[in-house]
Amino acid sequence: MTKGQKVDTDLIVSGGQAYKGSAKEIVTLSLMLAEKASQMDKSVFNILRDRMGINPKTFSKLKVIGERMSEISDTKRREVIKQLPASYSTIYLLCSLSPEELISASKAKSITPQISLRKAKDYIQQVRFPKAAATDSERGRWGLKQKHLYSVMRPEDASISEEVKQSLEAALRRVCRDYGVSLQMPKSSETARLIQDERRTKGMFWKSILQKELTARWFNKMPDLTKKQFNLKNVGELYEAPLRTFTGFIIRAEGGTDIFWDKHGEAFVAKLQMLSEVDDNAAQRYNYRRRLEQVMERHTKLAIFNNVTLKNGGFV
Repeated sequence: MTKGQKVDTDLIVSGGQAYKGSAKEIVTLSLMLAEKASQMDKSVFNILRDRMGINPKTFSKLKVIGERMSEISDTKRREVIKQLPASYSTIYLLCSLSPEELISASKAKSITPQISLRKAKDYIQQVRFPKAAATDSERGRWGLKQKHLYSVMRPEDASISEEVKQSLEAALRRVCRDYGVSLQMPKSSETARLIQDERRTKGMFWKSILQKELTARWFNKMPDLTKKQFNLKNVGELYEAPLRTFTGFIIRAEGGTDIFWDKHGEAFVAKLQMLSEVDDNAAQRYNYRRRLEQVMERHTKLAIFNNVTLKNGGFV
């Protein structure tokens, strides 16, 4: 399409002072200038600039504002404008943020009509370089003035590439900004503690399931000779027994593997789950999880039991 050659007289009249008005007036003028820049030849556009009486540096800033704001949908742009100050210099600075970052900042009220140029610079620094901008109370630990809301965990046996990890971190930071909270990277010692706490919680949960499946009353009914053979004095010792002792006792006491799977498959799943969380050896925990996967592949009923129990416990 041929670029327009005519200078817009109405724009000259209305826009001469608009950049000194409200945020809405500034953005409206800026959008019109950005649109004209795409329609006019450069020489004609320069004539427009000169006739409006706006110095080239200011004119250039308004054009940048218009170009950035044109990348935001009408509905979201109106919400962003409500949070902008009546200062074209500050709005220009904020337009160094991406459209998504501007939208997020307005939602979280990180930018307000009262924001100063200095505050805007600080905020952009925080967005661009969050680690450098963090205060001492925020760097890698939960400060006294903050509250820990969530932890993001991955399965111990699942790998994640550095590229994917960086992408995840960037996405989490965007979401956090939307809700006015911050993402903080814990120290390695804190990460280890969080993982240990999570495993301990799940281990205790599965032990409670095991206790429901194998009660003291059931244990007391089992043959005394079998208890003596496996050196088990009470059901508590069975809960803590090595896996081989655990399965061997139940199979011998109940009379075979068929009865074991039919009556006590759920208890076996609970035992495997508990061991996969509480064992100190990472390789052994992995082996327990592999064994659990094999069991659930062969026994649909136990797979359903496992998934329903995890869901009811709030772990999925």
